[in-house]
Amino acid sequence: MGYSSLIKEKMPYRSLVLWISVLALSLCSPARAQNLETPVLPTTDSISVTIKPLPSSVNSSFSEYACRLLPDSAFLFSSMRNDVAEDVEHFFETNWYCYIYESNALPEGKFSPPKALPTNINHPKYFNSNFCLSDDGRRMLLTRCVRIGEGDLHCDLWQSERDGENWRKPKKLPPTINSKQYSAMQPCLVQMSDYEVLYFVSNRPGGYGQTDIWYSVVKDGHYQPPVNLGPKINTEGYEMTPYYDNSHNILYFSTDEHNGFGDYDIFCSEGSLGRWNAVQHLPRPFNSEYNDFYFTVNQDGGSAFLSSNRPYRDAVDDDTCCNDIFFVEWSLPEKVTKDTTRSEPDIHEKIASVLPITLYFQNDSPDPKSQSDTTSRDYLELYNAYIADIQEHIRKSGEGLTGEEQRQAMYAVAGFLRDSVQTGYARLLKLQQYLTEAMENGDTVDLVISGFASPLHNSNYNKHLSSRRIISLLNWLRKADNGRLSPYLSGEKPGLQLHVYSEGAVNHAFETDEVRETVFGLRAAKDRKIVISGR
Repeated sequence: MGYSSLIKEKMPYRSLVLWISVLALSLCSPARAQNLETPVLPTTDSISVTIKPLPSSVNSSFSEYACRLLPDSAFLFSSMRNDVAEDVEHFFETNWYCYIYESNALPEGKFSPPKALPTNINHPKYFNSNFCLSDDGRRMLLTRCVRIGEGDLHCDLWQSERDGENWRKPKKLPPTINSKQYSAMQPCLVQMSDYEVLYFVSNRPGGYGQTDIWYSVVKDGHYQPPVNLGPKINTEGYEMTPYYDNSHNILYFSTDEHNGFGDYDIFCSEGSLGRWNAVQHLPRPFNSEYNDFYFTVNQDGGSAFLSSNRPYRDAVDDDTCCNDIFFVEWSLPEKVTKDTTRSEPDIHEKIASVLPITLYFQNDSPDPKSQSDTTSRDYLELYNAYIADIQEHIRKSGEGLTGEEQRQAMYAVAGFLRDSVQTGYARLLKLQQYLTEAMENGDTVDLVISGFASPLHNSNYNKHLSSRRIISLLNWLRKADNGRLSPYLSGEKPGLQLHVYSEGAVNHAFETDEVRETVFGLRAAKDRKIVISGR
């Protein structure tokens, strides 16, 4: 399929090398020989994997890293470069810069010549580095660093908003995230049901090592105090380049600990926020004897990009001083072998790792206009019908709008349907598996299920509708996996305690009475839901 169908410098200062390694701009250190003797995982043939470097239109003799391939085939990446190719050591202090570039993915694996983003993003005062985009593509979070002292860097996170086709002047994130004493960098912004999560890297106090991965819950634009991801992820070394695959609830990151093939390897863990399963080491060729960073999964779920200083044929330079971007593609992804030095999470940790779960519904579903509290429909039927109508929802969310306003409305609904609706069902499948395991092992689990509706109808009707949505979930749980949970749901067997609340309408009013907003708009889509949480 390939990425087209989805439409090096020498460092003179040790302290600067450390910070550049944290930024994953360029690493010149050799691989650790002791790790090559007893690697965690051997080369695997359980999946068919191909990896290839991007062409020289992207990869240069300097360092490229931190990329994103957008739905419209735009390709953004970061690069650290020097205007003067000769006498590197002499010119380092004044001529090196980090910019964010834009190219376009073309057929046959080609890319258009990249252009640096304007100076409102690539400010010459800063190293403008690793970045991420919000789900709707309207916001960019980026790292900006300044040199302090003898070859050291201080980094902060900034945000820019898109204004038509252009990016506005970035604003620094609040002191909750940024600090004058410590650095914040390498953002990864994840859209959840009604809030966002910012994963980022910092050397702030309260961590486990040199740099740790932290998260902040973002609600209505307000950043809550950062929380450390904990010792399952963070070590006494350097953790960096977090990327969260929201479709599968997997965090990818790189570290010089956890015992890999090279100095820095890519690892992953299933979970979210502060709850994580055992760390897993990605096998070859995802990892190599060199330094591997910035693993970023594409929307097709079967390919990714990463940055590495591994050598390859036709490289612009034949040494391993500098990072290039590689495209990775696999055919049948399977779970990689787990790090056996870490204990398995217990069943309650597994259940907690997928909660809360939000499941979404089409308008007035199930059983439109019914006054009943119950239904014979099950959630899987309703989910399949919703997925089948995705294109219709996207189209109608933009009816009556034009230009950028229409594009933004349709983009937001498309992202929600792709990420939130489908992710909710994927997490429900895991919950059903974990509940079955818990019940058959004699454990006790308490869950709260709350049903909601949009404020289109009167209060009494919305209570009935919310109840029917909860019942559709219970109907599915009774049928799933040949009914293994059915006796626990009926009370025939003990262990499963469900606390059900039919909440009715979400408390807000629509701005207009147009169907585009009240039925097919993003706000309406988010209202029609049930939420499963722990008690």
